[in-house]
Amino acid sequence: MNRFERVKHEKDPLDAREDLLRGAREGRDALSADDLFRMKWHGLYEHNAKDGHFMLRVKVVQGVLSPEQAETIAWIAEQHGRGMLDCTTRQCVQIHWITLDAMPEILRRLEAAGLTTTGACGDVTRNVIGCTLAGIAHDELVDGRATALAIHHRLLGNRAYSNLPRKYKISVTGCAEDCARGLINDVALSGAVAPDGRRGFNLRVGGGLSAVPRFARWIDVFVAPEEAPEIVEHVTAIFRDAEENRRARGKARLKFLLDRIGPEAFREELERRVGRPLPRGVEQAPDLCGDDHLGVTPQRDGRRSAVGLCVPLGRLRAEQFKRVIALARDYGDGELRLTHQQNVLIPNVPNERVEALLAEPLVRDELPAAPSRFERAMQTCTGKEFCGLAKVYTKDRAAEIVAFLDAHARAGGYGDDLRVHFAGCSSSCAQHQIADIGIEGVLKRVDGEMVEAMDIRVGGRLGSEARFGEVVVKKVPHWELNATLLELFGLYERNRDDGESFRAFASRVEPAWWQERLEAASAQGAAA
Repeated sequence: MNRFERVKHEKDPLDAREDLLRGAREGRDALSADDLFRMKWHGLYEHNAKDGHFMLRVKVVQGVLSPEQAETIAWIAEQHGRGMLDCTTRQCVQIHWITLDAMPEILRRLEAAGLTTTGACGDVTRNVIGCTLAGIAHDELVDGRATALAIHHRLLGNRAYSNLPRKYKISVTGCAEDCARGLINDVALSGAVAPDGRRGFNLRVGGGLSAVPRFARWIDVFVAPEEAPEIVEHVTAIFRDAEENRRARGKARLKFLLDRIGPEAFREELERRVGRPLPRGVEQAPDLCGDDHLGVTPQRDGRRSAVGLCVPLGRLRAEQFKRVIALARDYGDGELRLTHQQNVLIPNVPNERVEALLAEPLVRDELPAAPSRFERAMQTCTGKEFCGLAKVYTKDRAAEIVAFLDAHARAGGYGDDLRVHFAGCSSSCAQHQIADIGIEGVLKRVDGEMVEAMDIRVGGRLGSEARFGEVVVKKVPHWELNATLLELFGLYERNRDDGESFRAFASRVEPAWWQERLEAASAQGAAA
């Protein structure tokens, strides 16, 4: 039994709340390393400096926030997070600089607002994500949000599933676009209509990124909405009971179980546990692609629209967030929605007021609904600023990349859905493996010293022809990154067909083509 399994076996991490409160009374040094590990089940990660500051993650099921909930988050960030909060790729919020002594009041306020940090981190069910526009805009085949909430409540704080081999991520969407990135989740329910007209979900399992990425596997199962919580619970139990997954933490995700036994055997085990045959999946299903929902999206009622605002680098100042909340109250009904691309959306804006909202100074100057090409494309993780796993700093460097490319990359082409993701390490919290351009922080020895460097991938995407990006250049020193990216986009501009997007171009060009030309450009630069 490895150390992590021992720690979970000795004490259910859900019981660690008492240790958290003890730390609030006596200080961080009163807690052992095991205590601090179990804090993750309550949403707390210690900063890499280990100086008593923590990151607090708050679950936001499918990204939907009431104005009161949003104001509670803004208060925490303002009072205890040095006025800063981060939007995540799982429709959550992270606040840094939290100290344990503040946690009793923070937890009291969150619970009063109907929010929770339970299971926001740790080897447990994470935030259940879904379509940002669920119920208001997309062509929904089934009510995915209701199903997601039912699954969330069934597993939240459930001691039968509080000790899983590793983290466990669920995506539920009932819309025809499946914009919830189900293919990279452990469990993906996507809207489908059975041959007899019943509306429900196709079930896929075993997706995930990191060092060994996998797309969720088709197991040929159709799930009715009323059965979804039960079926997902049994899938969770199969994962929980997979002892082989617990032997090596690096191979503990559900995807490795699928690798070992295959989709057919997994379905058979699921049917055995459920106790009945399960209907076959619907092969003609939605395209698993996605949308960032920036700009104006007409809602189904024809009278209102949703307005998506770009949060540069996914980082908000508390005072900005408070102004967004005020705009949501003024122009909509106060509700906010967080997206998978680290942005924020104001729904339910009367059509006749949309132009006025777009003209607001906050929208016009700071959180644009129509951002620049690379500001829109960029997605980043926390990076070395706070994370102990990251090899490089990401947020400030990503801002430099955006400014540089917007100033120097040639106009034209690219496509509206271009994605550039910057991850501080191979864990892929920024999901760089599914980006058109994926940047991963690594280290490189230069003149006897280790310096920050980056591997660059090309060609990642979701959709009907999903693929992971492949590395085309390795260990680019950080001072050469901007020039290398510019050369990469230059290769596209000089060789693309008329009207061909970057994604389409990358899909027909082999990685070796990029490698050869980027190496030649690097050699020429070194010679000069």
